[in-house]
Amino acid sequence: MARWLRRLLAVAVVVVLAAVAWGGWYYSGEILIPEPPARPVFETRVEAVAGNRVTLEATEQARRSGLWGLDFASGYGLVGTIVDEGDDTVTRRYTPMDGRPRAGQEARIDSYAFPEDGAAAGLDFPVNEISVPGPLGRYPAWLATPATGGRTWAVLVHGRAAQRNECFRLLPTLHEAGLSSLCTSYRNDEGAPAAPNGLYGLGATEWADLDAAVGYVRALGARRVVLVGYSMGAQVVTTFLRRSERANLVSGVILDAPVLDWGPVLGLAADERGVSRMIVPLGMFASELRGGIDFDDLDQIEAAEDFDVPILLFHGTADTTVPVSTSDEFAAARPDLVTYERVAGAGHVQAYNTNPHRYTEAVEGFLADNRLGALVKQRRTAPAG
Repeated sequence: MARWLRRLLAVAVVVVLAAVAWGGWYYSGEILIPEPPARPVFETRVEAVAGNRVTLEATEQARRSGLWGLDFASGYGLVGTIVDEGDDTVTRRYTPMDGRPRAGQEARIDSYAFPEDGAAAGLDFPVNEISVPGPLGRYPAWLATPATGGRTWAVLVHGRAAQRNECFRLLPTLHEAGLSSLCTSYRNDEGAPAAPNGLYGLGATEWADLDAAVGYVRALGARRVVLVGYSMGAQVVTTFLRRSERANLVSGVILDAPVLDWGPVLGLAADERGVSRMIVPLGMFASELRGGIDFDDLDQIEAAEDFDVPILLFHGTADTTVPVSTSDEFAAARPDLVTYERVAGAGHVQAYNTNPHRYTEAVEGFLADNRLGALVKQRRTAPAG
């Protein structure tokens, strides 16, 4: 082979390797770099408001069945049952939480089904914003405590790039069961301390922030804790269960669309972006180097035998962010612990929206059936006064 050809091939190999390395490093940034809070996009026009009904422009979001939030610049409410539907409009039942929209106003359909401000949620119990001391500073949180002052608390953890009000939809059910609730935050959240390296740990570091939150409610009198995790928040919860010395306080866990293994999640993200799955292992490897993450240690399916508390698991079959197959595997690995609610047609963290009655009943039954059962049943059967 001619010398010039050998040099050309060598240069080509170097260029390809450099491109591959750059691709892996770039994708690791997509995985690890926190996203700024998304600004709401109002894309559904309010056509009319009358009594307990609101007529909306018939966007794809406005036609979804179930229970959803209606977020608009001057307030927030809930849209439920579809009572009339045409080619251009859809009319739904409307429940105000913080005001009513005006005809002609732009709005958006919101899966959280609660406004960002707990004080504006229209709940019949107070939800107060506080801060929790943690390993990097003080972390903003929402606190809801029932008048009974029970010793069982729920600590709820939102998902990646999500807001804390993602947790609000469960507060009424927990409150009715006599549980105080803390909707906590973790590093890199808005208002929370930044991680020293400025990156997500994907659960590998955030579990320490949850550990501080559990310690906080313990100091307030909690003797038992129910952990609730949404999406990446579920990864934070499950990592906490395997690492924290406070895990023995946990008597039950609720997971919603949980990230239990990052590999399939990142593979699905690559598919959604039209990127070859070949980049995924490179991105994961670069993330391990860049963020000090051990993805094998975050594979909760492989570690399924490590868990020893009852788990209520929700996952929608139409989830395009976290594949439902991961929850299928986890539930199959631990049928002795996992009560699995596999919700047909529900998207990512939308099992509640798709069927709020079924969701609420499942949570109520879970609280009554596991180790909390005696507490909950005692409260429900106690004589009035």
